[in-house]
Amino acid sequence: MIFNRKKEEMPNLYNEKVVGKEGVFYKENSEIGVINVEIKLERVKNGGVFEWDDMIACNRSIGRHFITDDVKSVINIGSGVGTFEFNNAPEHTDVQFTASEMDEKSTEWVKQNRAMPNVEYCTSSMDELKGRKFDLAVTVDVLEHVKEYKQFLEEFSKLSDYAVISTPNRDRSITELSKPTYEYHVQEFNAGELYFILKMFYKDVQLYSFPDPYKEDLVKVGLYSSYYKLVAVCRN
Repeated sequence: MIFNRKKEEMPNLYNEKVVGKEGVFYKENSEIGVINVEIKLERVKNGGVFEWDDMIACNRSIGRHFITDDVKSVINIGSGVGTFEFNNAPEHTDVQFTASEMDEKSTEWVKQNRAMPNVEYCTSSMDELKGRKFDLAVTVDVLEHVKEYKQFLEEFSKLSDYAVISTPNRDRSITELSKPTYEYHVQEFNAGELYFILKMFYKDVQLYSFPDPYKEDLVKVGLYSSYYKLVAVCRN
């Protein structure tokens, strides 16, 4: 299935509120979790899209740029409906993909609709996977959904010495930072925050982003980037 959305259908990330001299105050949302397959299917039923074009571009780009020749095993934490695997596994038939998604209905759906010989879909937690070591660990737009993100990264960093982590850039919207702009996000990070958080778990962290979120072209960015998405490439 191929679904597309137009740029004007992207979530509204801006408002006209003017930030006063006192600055802005961050209030954490209650943890809601990742949208599961039922919501995606319902959206299609109502004439919407199953997967957003910018998310497809992000997943494809991570595979295109960072699944290198020496990568033979990949673990994806919070794999959702297998967007990363669906867009990369056919191009890397010599790589074994493990896609972990705790939502059982989403995992059951991908097993039925996106089965591939080099992909293992599961509901295993990182604790259950900790005895295994992978060449690459990936988590795509999951960190912003996790309340206890430090504990998450502690476990995630044990899965591989090479990792790619993507998350929306909080500074994509500079007029309202009192809460995440998307209701399903628990918290968001700007480039500098993400960099220094990840440096607690990895020796080397490089930040990248997309000048155009609908294209797969990545550029290296610094700590004050306001591009829409952040992609961190981490190594130990």
